Amino acid sequence: MEAAFRYRMATRLARRLREAGRPLPLPALGEALGLRGPVERVVRPLLDGRFLLEEAVGLWEWRYPFPLEGEAVVVLDLETTGLAPGLDEVIEVGLLRLEGGRRLPFQSLVRPSRPPSPFVERLTGIPREALEEAPSLEEVLEKAYPLLADATLVIHNAAFDLGFLRPALEGLGYRLENPVVDSLRLARRGLPGLRRYGLDALSEVLELPRRTCHRALEDVERTLAVVHEVYYMLTSGRPRTLWELGR
Repeated sequence: MEAAFRYRMATRLARRLREAGRPLPLPALGEALGLRGPVERVVRPLLDGRFLLEEAVGLWEWRYPFPLEGEAVVVLDLETTGLAPGLDEVIEVGLLRLEGGRRLPFQSLVRPSRPPSPFVERLTGIPREALEEAPSLEEVLEKAYPLLADATLVIHNAAFDLGFLRPALEGLGYRLENPVVDSLRLARRGLPGLRRYGLDALSEVLELPRRTCHRALEDVERTLAVVHEVYYMLTSGRPRTLWELGR
């Protein structure tokens, strides 16, 4: 069975359990895949680390939370005018801090020194007129930086965003010493055998809604949804902090 197809089917089983809010027997899960009759030989191999198999099938996420109590996690994403730090610029910052069951979102457009290309406008859906009225990167980071305090950072393809973020923070006299977990690397471990590990490819495999444009906070939520699934795939009943898992 192709890896991508197997992960999609397993995710449908997880979604069915979440809808039910309780463990279900294997035949009921088979119905979620349109199966009839004896289904154990089909369903059981789909049960990855997210699933808890006892008399019925449940989910480990019902036994321990993500993130674990005592760990603050910040999922972060930047939108930029291009791929080259030092030449291109940040045009949007989005982050979500998760701590103690609370969600603290932050999002702001950023005014670049020159307007983005038409391609970037189409990709992000951000008109250049909106950027002209936005605050500077320095103003945005002054507000965002306190939300990073004592948190594990989660960034998809972290090296790219950090290439923009670290120099900008250092220019303000801030040091970025947070532990960083790259959700792309986590996804490669939790979902081996895929051809691509970009957010769009992972969204397809995990049956998340397709994104119509690249916006920072929306991509933060998408990254979080991916990491939530992968976290339980990899911990499978052995709770660990995200930082321990990502090392």
